[in-house]
Amino acid sequence: MEPDMIARLQAFWHRLPFRHLTVLVIALLVIKEQFPFSNFPMYSNFDSEADVVYIANQNGDPLAMDEVFRSGSSTAKKAYKKELGKLTKAAGNRDSNEANADERKAAGAIVLSDWHANIKPKNVPSGTTAIRIYRRTFELKDGRLGDQTPELLAEKSL
Repeated sequence: MEPDMIARLQAFWHRLPFRHLTVLVIALLVIKEQFPFSNFPMYSNFDSEADVVYIANQNGDPLAMDEVFRSGSSTAKKAYKKELGKLTKAAGNRDSNEANADERKAAGAIVLSDWHANIKPKNVPSGTTAIRIYRRTFELKDGRLGDQTPELLAEKSL
């Protein structure tokens, strides 16, 4: 390369704002990583429906799950989905989203029994005679958030 060309490239490099960032962007493009636009498929497509699993008292009033059971609603949902998946797989290798009401109730009963075993009796609100597990579905339709009536999956007396 000519000395004049090298001098011009050096001058350009020193005038270039954010030159280290420019090198990083070029390197990421070469290795097929477009940070901050990285490909994370689990976040690329949101369903129009989401559900929550929670435990309530005999009146349907939600209980403070961390306080009463040593774990939260997200753990209950994961346990429920796991049990539901086992049931639907055994009944014809179907997806858990295709579960019928009886399968959902059976999975809820299993989870509620497990959670009943981990209950902290001293933290149960007074007047609570039974616990129930519910599944509540929220749906985004026409830009509006709506929810369905909570589905009672199982109940267990205390």
